Amino acid sequence: MKCYLINLDRSGERLSHMQTLFAAYYVPFERVAAVDGRILTDEDMARWVRLPQGEPPITQSEVGCFLSHQKCFQLIAEGGAEYAAIFEDDAVLSPDIGTWVGSDHWIPRDADIVKLETTGAKALTGSPASIFDNGRVLARLLSRHNCTAGYIVSKDCAQRLLVETKFVTTGIDELLFNPDYRVFNRLRIYQISPALCKQSLVQSTIDRYEVPRVKLAGRICRETVRPLLQVYELLWRGWIKMRKGQSWRRIPFA
Repeated sequence: MKCYLINLDRSGERLSHMQTLFAAYYVPFERVAAVDGRILTDEDMARWVRLPQGEPPITQSEVGCFLSHQKCFQLIAEGGAEYAAIFEDDAVLSPDIGTWVGSDHWIPRDADIVKLETTGAKALTGSPASIFDNGRVLARLLSRHNCTAGYIVSKDCAQRLLVETKFVTTGIDELLFNPDYRVFNRLRIYQISPALCKQSLVQSTIDRYEVPRVKLAGRICRETVRPLLQVYELLWRGWIKMRKGQSWRRIPFA
């Protein structure tokens, strides 16, 4: 399986670190020069960004990140392998990562994406599609589970994603791993648990959008609605537990 590492030209130390890490885990990789959001002009932003109405603003660095993953989709779509892995250069990897990216025999044939990463948050997953001898479980991902530090993409999916990523409509992790967006619901996405990858605690070179502080009226509205949302969540999760095999669980890293 081909492995692509997204890395900014100005992040030489991160590249050196990932080279050492991949070598230790016997993982060959190809570096993909990331699109540097810092150098995107207003004309570049106007060319690439098409935010839907109501979508929060997006930073130049987020656009750079989006376009960097798009470059990987292009390489996978044009490559000969059925599956390929994409990693960001702030990824923390499990010591046995090489076993999993060294072959695709364990991946379900209907899989568009296999998410290797966890944020440590709870996620809704389906009944296990595979249970491996080492204790890892592969199941459909059915809820939001953001970040794109490590995931596997099929060649067919990459070809379709090139169409979906023609313009920047949101952050790349939202597009892929948030069911509020149509792309998520059109793909068969699997989650491996315990995860093989997570983002490091080192500050990312990708600027995340910070939600503006809510004004007083907004805070009052939010606090009024909060109890209703909590009741809804309890009912929703209880209903999920009644459905065969589906469960909310925290995805660990190991």
